[in-house]
Amino acid sequence: MGSGILLIGYDVESFPRSEKTVKFLEMIPKIHEEYNAPCSFFIVGRTLLAHLNEFRKVYEKYNSLIDFEQHTFSHKVFKNLVIEYRNYMFKEGASLDEIKTEVRVTSEIMEILLGVRPMGLTTPWGHYRGLMDRPDILRALWDLGIRFIRSWARNEKDSLPVSLDVQPFWYDSINKIYPPILECTVQGWHDNALKERLKSREEYIKYVKDNIDYVSEKNLIWSYVQHDHSSFWKDPNLEIVRIMIEYALDKDVKIISYKQFYEMKLSERLRYMT
Repeated sequence: MGSGILLIGYDVESFPRSEKTVKFLEMIPKIHEEYNAPCSFFIVGRTLLAHLNEFRKVYEKYNSLIDFEQHTFSHKVFKNLVIEYRNYMFKEGASLDEIKTEVRVTSEIMEILLGVRPMGLTTPWGHYRGLMDRPDILRALWDLGIRFIRSWARNEKDSLPVSLDVQPFWYDSINKIYPPILECTVQGWHDNALKERLKSREEYIKYVKDNIDYVSEKNLIWSYVQHDHSSFWKDPNLEIVRIMIEYALDKDVKIISYKQFYEMKLSERLRYMT
């Protein structure tokens, strides 16, 4: 019998206004509704402002299926990166004050414009070991209302992929200096990075199916990331998403949103504590 969980998280980050993003916001919700498969949007604040009418339509119709979380305001990286597979490209991390502003402003505009206060955050670009080495950032996120994050999204070379065996965890279970934030590790490849290296849609589908097989066999969680701007790579009708959802369901892998996953893990945590 198959098992495991698939968390589908879309980083919606294109700026300025993009017709790909408009098309993405029109098509993706319909596919998830067709299969009753929850997912999460991690939204860049400036992307929300550039596509406000489209986001409002999605939220009004699909907010029971799609979880709206945040991805900072302008996609500033949280920590220094030296990315090996991109020829040691250097990305300088933002200051703590910049990070606080990026997160605070995005939460505020999402609440004002959509009526939703995000609890979840994807850090731009992602990092090795998440934010374990930055308890100051974790405490700031906690104070800003963030309760779950996707920040561990790179391996020890600041590169990809991340092993599926690196599973979600509570930061304070590692060390009590951390607040009780849930890390939802992004495993495998970022979809855009892998698509740059492949020649065909079939190769990407094989990658997806192989990961689902592994998750099902080992009863694991796969925290999957896909982007608005790369979703149409060799795939104008978003068939890869359909195939991924259908294959997961056929394998009895449960598909839930990140918020649902957080609530499930929080309930388990509270039962354990009592």
